[in-house]
Amino acid sequence: MNYQEFLNYIKDNLAEMMNARMLEKIERSGEERNEEEEICYEAHIHTITKNNGIVLDGVTLLNKNEQTGPNIYLNNFFESYQMGKPLQAIMEEIIICHEKAKEENPIEVVDVLNFDVVKEKIVVRLVNYEKNAEQLKDCPHKRYLDLAITFRYLAGKDAMGLASSLIGNKEFECWNIELEELYQIAMFNTMREFPWKVESLLKVVTNCFGERLPEHLREEFLQELKDFDEVENRVNMFVLSNDIGLNGATSLLYDNVLQKFANIHEANLFVLPSSVHEVMLVPENKETQASFLRELVVEANESAVGLIDLLSDNIYYYDREKDEIELCVKDI
Repeated sequence: MNYQEFLNYIKDNLAEMMNARMLEKIERSGEERNEEEEICYEAHIHTITKNNGIVLDGVTLLNKNEQTGPNIYLNNFFESYQMGKPLQAIMEEIIICHEKAKEENPIEVVDVLNFDVVKEKIVVRLVNYEKNAEQLKDCPHKRYLDLAITFRYLAGKDAMGLASSLIGNKEFECWNIELEELYQIAMFNTMREFPWKVESLLKVVTNCFGERLPEHLREEFLQELKDFDEVENRVNMFVLSNDIGLNGATSLLYDNVLQKFANIHEANLFVLPSSVHEVMLVPENKETQASFLRELVVEANESAVGLIDLLSDNIYYYDREKDEIELCVKDI
C-alpha cells in the first residue's frame, strides 16, 4: 500500500471505527442514548502547508453538526505502517490522539472574520522569507532582515503546546485595518502571552541533560562539561526564547530586549538564529569571529535542526549605540 492508498484507507475506514467505539462506550456506561446526539462521524483528510513549505496530511473526525475538531497528522503513522504496524492498531491510535486532543484542548468555534472577536488572540511568528515565499503570497506579513513576520490566531496554549492558525489575506481584508496596526496589536499580545527569557547556553544544556541522568552518571556528565565551560568563557553564548520555548525566536522583536542585554554586557551582539524556537546571543569581543559563528549556524541547521524548525543560515549583528540589527554578511 503506497502513501495515497494509505490516506484513502484511513478516510474510508476511520469514521466507521470511531462510530463503533462511541456506541460501545455508551453501551458500557449503561446510559440511555440521546437520539438527538446522533453518532455519525466522518473523516476529512486535509493537506496543510507548515513552516518552510513542508506539506503534511492530517485527518479530522467530525460528528454530525460539528464544524471543527483536532487535526491529527498522518505522515508519521504511515511510517509506522511501513515498519509493520497493523492498520487497525494505527487507526485506534489516531482515535486515541483525537479524543485526548479534544479533551485537553477543546476547540471553540470563532468567527475569525470579526476583528473585535479575535484581536486579543492574534500573535506574531518569525519565519524564513525565501522558504515560505509561496505561502506568504496568501497572508499579511512584514519583512524583517531575511525573515518574515507572520500573524496567527492563538486558539490554545498549554503544557502540550500551541494551537494556532495562520491569518490569511481573506481575514485581513475583512478586518479593514492597516498592516502596521495589526503588527502593533499582535506584538502587544505576543509579549503578554509569551514573556521572553535569556539563559546561558551552559545552563540550558545542563538543565536539559543533567537532570535527566541517573545520579551515578550526573557527576561524570558535569565533569565532561568543563571543556564546554572553557569554550563558553571564550565565546559567551546565551539563549533567547520565550517562557515555553516554542516559537521563541519571535522574542527577537520584543521592545528593548537586545538593547538591555547588550548594555548589561557592554558590547554589541551577534545574533544566531538557531531555530524558530530560539536565537543565540553572543556579546562581541576581540576574539569573536563572525565566520566561525556563521559556520556554527550552518552546521547546526544541516545536522541537528529539522527543516520545519529552520529559521535561517545567516547571522545578524546588533549595534547597541545605533539600536539597530542587520544581516552580518562579512566578518566584522
